[in-house]
Amino acid sequence: MPLLAINHHYYRTAGTGMGIYPTNPDQLRQKIECIRKAGWKIGKQADVLTCVSGGECAEQIVVITFDDGLKEQITAIKDLQAMGVAAICYVPCGPLMEKRVLDVHKLQMIRSVTNDEALVAVLDKDFGFSAHEFDEHLLEIQYRYDNPLSRRVKYFLNFSLSSEQRDGWISRQFENEFGDESAAAEVLYMGKDDLRFLAQNGSLGSHGYSHRPLARLSNDELKDELYRSHEVLTNLTGVSSMGVSYPYGGKSAVCEDVFTVAREAGYSYGFTMERGVNAEFQNALSLKRIDTNDMNDWLNNGAR
Repeated sequence: MPLLAINHHYYRTAGTGMGIYPTNPDQLRQKIECIRKAGWKIGKQADVLTCVSGGECAEQIVVITFDDGLKEQITAIKDLQAMGVAAICYVPCGPLMEKRVLDVHKLQMIRSVTNDEALVAVLDKDFGFSAHEFDEHLLEIQYRYDNPLSRRVKYFLNFSLSSEQRDGWISRQFENEFGDESAAAEVLYMGKDDLRFLAQNGSLGSHGYSHRPLARLSNDELKDELYRSHEVLTNLTGVSSMGVSYPYGGKSAVCEDVFTVAREAGYSYGFTMERGVNAEFQNALSLKRIDTNDMNDWLNNGAR
């Protein structure tokens, strides 16, 4: 029987219409009703572990997931509990341990107050953005829900620049708009008690240490991202059996080496963002997953 994983990020009542697109409580409640009406069991992380260890699922299972370790997701977990439903939160450890905002969230927050046309003007001046060649097909796969210009801006910053160029540029823009990074991190991300709460409920997984595209890293950097995250979460919560959700998750961010290192680091399964259901589990470290916006396209089609 198939396993369908449905992923979310922000959970709040309103977004900006630019950089941040949340699921709100009413939408989440409606999604749960649709899943149940379609005849799927809403499972827990324990169900995922059972499926991957046995090579199949005994029932048709949906798991609800949240990436990025955002504080507001704790509210989602509690709202789901009130509906008799569990979910899994995949948490990057860097924001908690170092009191810093991840580049991916700095960029989303910057784009929530500055449109892409204005950002392009700055990127042109600093890096010659307009002369850069893009693979439009790859951009469409990686950023399915963005318009063409937004895809280019996000891909350029997340994948095209060197880490030094990207980190410096985004940090300067963020500081100009939002001020002290450590204060923003305290508000934005989960704390240690939140992680222990999730672990006690079987709802905690890893999202790497610092949310970097793992396939783009050296072998030493890749190991550091996955091993260190597993170690930090285990030491904080006492729970060692967990899965990993790979940051970004698309073809530019995962590869066979990533899956191998994840297995060696002690993860029991891994979610990519290759869209689809999981009808077989030959490699538990490269499971498919869909975005919440794709749910209706897949929910009634089983293991297509």
